[in-house]
Amino acid sequence: MTANLRSNIWAQLGWTWRDHVDAAPIADSNRLQFHKDLADGSAGGQADAVWHAEDQVLADGVSTTLDLAALELDLFGSSLTISLAGVRAILIVTSATSEGCLIVGGAAADPWDAPFGSGADRVKIMPGGLLLLAHPEQGWDVQPGQTALKIEADGGFATYDIAILGNTSEASSSSGG
Repeated sequence: MTANLRSNIWAQLGWTWRDHVDAAPIADSNRLQFHKDLADGSAGGQADAVWHAEDQVLADGVSTTLDLAALELDLFGSSLTISLAGVRAILIVTSATSEGCLIVGGAAADPWDAPFGSGADRVKIMPGGLLLLAHPEQGWDVQPGQTALKIEADGGFATYDIAILGNTSEASSSSGG
């Protein structure tokens, strides 16, 4: 079986801010956006695997720990295990109906800390919010002993969707550094 992945990362924040200065209307209308298409592969700016889960529910105080080197996925009628060597992007979207927030990071054993800075660092996602971490060119490494991504509900149940885009193998380099 031949696999091929086409992926992209989009993020945009737009605004129109209107005010009056000396009885004259003024407006600031603009946007900040990011868009990157990734080709299939493991070199810079490429990805060859995606793992996702929808409608995940955690009760208050309950956590799940994803092993980035052994992510299970039912796809095309088969059960697959995706072993990531690198992560290009993670998107976690929480439901507005969640009572609590999600705490991401800070696994007790083998924490994947590449985007966080240290194994104890964590990020809080409020109900109805999202977290997008992206490093599409080189990605963050997933190394032995640093594969655990912890997700925990805090302050009530939390419902979320998650997608992780990455590489299953390291890119080979043809030039010295």
